[in-house]
Amino acid sequence: MSPSLIPAEVDLQPLHTFHLPARAGHFRSICNSDDLRAYAVQVRRGEPVVLLGEGSNTVFLSDLPAHTVWQMRMRGRSYLGVRESCHHLRVMAGENWHELVEWTVAMGWPGLENLALIPGAVGASPVQNIGAYGLELKDRIAGVEVFDVQSETVNFMSAAECQFAYRDSLFKARGPQHWVITAVHFALPVVWNPVLNYGDLAARVASIGFLHPFNVMQAVIDIRTSKLPDPEVLGNSGSFFKNPIVDERCGAQLQLDHPGVPVYPVEHGQFKLAAGWLIDQCGLKGVKVRGVSVYRQQALILVNEGEGDGQALLQLISTVKQRVFEKFGVMLEPEPNLLGQPVPC
Repeated sequence: MSPSLIPAEVDLQPLHTFHLPARAGHFRSICNSDDLRAYAVQVRRGEPVVLLGEGSNTVFLSDLPAHTVWQMRMRGRSYLGVRESCHHLRVMAGENWHELVEWTVAMGWPGLENLALIPGAVGASPVQNIGAYGLELKDRIAGVEVFDVQSETVNFMSAAECQFAYRDSLFKARGPQHWVITAVHFALPVVWNPVLNYGDLAARVASIGFLHPFNVMQAVIDIRTSKLPDPEVLGNSGSFFKNPIVDERCGAQLQLDHPGVPVYPVEHGQFKLAAGWLIDQCGLKGVKVRGVSVYRQQALILVNEGEGDGQALLQLISTVKQRVFEKFGVMLEPEPNLLGQPVPC
């Protein structure tokens, strides 16, 4: 029997950052090509599986007794040189995201500093096209290496083939049942142009001192630390709801009906709203359902105060979505993947 297979019920609570109680049938690590092939065999047989990074974008709502949870642990970082005015890097999917950002800045290859302190593994970053403070992963990615579950081959997909959109990609809809991301290729501009579109970030950088990639990264870390709770203290998945995207007509109407609503133009005549602001305006900070609550310091964050379970979280999600829709006519969508079906109370 492979040492990576644990033939007993697995406690999932420490494997996801929301830390709700849940268990699974088995746990395996993906460390090499043999593990990838074993994963592929399970998928092709139709056996239930979950592919996990560091658990920051996955919430286990209930037990999954029939499932095998596979955690990506392939490691390694390589510098590939300069091409087309960019530093090119190849980073394995099991690497920690924030450690990658720190490494690139320390090595003199800036470009990812706005994405500092985002929890999770590198391989998960393309799935939802992570973004923060005016920068999205699609702006810095050259492509990904993917393991094809059907053919058991590793192929390269360009950034265009990944079909990136706001918090979305090809892998979100057709991910672990078709491909496993094994490595990510980054293209970081040799000539650094800081992204300081957000006022609070620009002000924080100015207060630190001269403009430098390290100072931008530190400003992002300071802001995120002040707003986001430590998941080891209060279980959470970071920003719990996506910032809604609306058309021009809806955006203009919201500005008329609710002066002061933050509206940010995006592509194709669409506008992005600040989900945290919408939730805050509904007076939901601190609202609690049996141990799960809206974080008092940042309305976009839902937290597990230690007594929460999947059913409580679903009830809180429903309350937040309903209140925001009643006040603004906008439907919020959770950002993390919610797995399991808790039994209703």
